[in-house]
Amino acid sequence: MNELDVMTTLLMRLLSVDPLNVPSPVRLLGYSLTVMFTTFLVWVVWYIMRVVFNTSIDVLDITTSKQSVVIARGLTRHDFEQMRKGIRNWNLLLVRYGSDDYLRNMAGDTDRQAGRTRYQVIRMKLSLSPTGEVSLSWALPVHRRLGTQFRCFIDIRGTGAGSDVLTGMLSHYDEIEVLPADVPQPTRVYFLLKRFRSLASADGSRHNFALPE
Repeated sequence: MNELDVMTTLLMRLLSVDPLNVPSPVRLLGYSLTVMFTTFLVWVVWYIMRVVFNTSIDVLDITTSKQSVVIARGLTRHDFEQMRKGIRNWNLLLVRYGSDDYLRNMAGDTDRQAGRTRYQVIRMKLSLSPTGEVSLSWALPVHRRLGTQFRCFIDIRGTGAGSDVLTGMLSHYDEIEVLPADVPQPTRVYFLLKRFRSLASADGSRHNFALPE
């Protein structure tokens, strides 16, 4: 009897086939299943290695920068609570590492992989000081060589209230720039931080850009 592969042996036992007289269809099916299983196993190993490799690169090339900015002054505790009622969350959207111009025109394969679109949401923390200053604080991932593209946004409770609150805050302290909404009565309002430079992406939208450290 010729040596049989694992899948054919399993099929023989499952179908109660005589090992000395294995039909050709059973041999063919067993061989096909073996090839499919081997291919799948190789793909799984390759995928795991790729994930580990990309994660290792991110760990080595990305540093976290603690950021804080005052977005309003002179608010009372009542004003602050009213703001929190209108806005569910303050978030930062990590778009990608690197500028679109560099990634499109000069980057090699490694940098293009690092500069792939991320769309990772990072929660920002809102706080009120005893003197009435409202601060946003967050941890910003910055690529050591490429820098980081990002934009901030708020999730609104209800309709339109968050945009009105944010516009009112600008009259207290001009640190943020509210971006025009794409739809009427948006549930999400995007804004830029003026302490960072801004740049236009390939699709024409504007993002903040944190320079490499």
